[in-house]
Amino acid sequence: MNVVKVVAKTKEEAINGVLTKLNASEAEVVYKLEEIKGGLFKGSQYECEGYLKLDVLTDLEAYLKGIIEAMGIEVSMEVSTKENTTTFKMYSSNNPIIIGKNGQNLEALTTLARQFVKNLAPVNGPKIVLDVEDYKDRQVKRLERLAKNLARDVLRSKVPVEMGAMNSYERRIVHNVLTDFKGIKTESIGEEPNRRVVIKLDEE
Repeated sequence: MNVVKVVAKTKEEAINGVLTKLNASEAEVVYKLEEIKGGLFKGSQYECEGYLKLDVLTDLEAYLKGIIEAMGIEVSMEVSTKENTTTFKMYSSNNPIIIGKNGQNLEALTTLARQFVKNLAPVNGPKIVLDVEDYKDRQVKRLERLAKNLARDVLRSKVPVEMGAMNSYERRIVHNVLTDFKGIKTESIGEEPNRRVVIKLDEE
């Protein structure tokens, strides 16, 4: 990975210096910025350390493959980026192991991947999504169907329904699919890792 460091008097000068050295636009670069406190009679300076976003994603792909192959599983990856979200779609010799019970292994891998990127680029790193073939797509459709069915039950019974514990990604799916569901509103309650969604009547 080509790492570039620039020290300057302002944040803007430090960032622009990195962009110039990498010959890239800000959208193509990830970086971290650190303020260097000056002495008694010196002002602060800023150090910017930057990398090409493609290099970070290439290193992340190698990191993930290393973890999965250490489990004795052959894996290939298809990487695609839309806006600032990069999806790593994995195809393996043992998908159920990578996914884990209720997606727990996939969620753990996602956490590791996001921390890997955050360590390199705490300021503007890409959002990372991991999927195993079409597992996430199926998960989204399943959750959307469940949420809509529960919302219909709430409209009929007038009784709120509390769903099971879900991670932030799953809760966001439920909130989004019911945003325009007439007569229904949703809210998240509880503390992680047991935070969950309540579906209730919108009586406003």
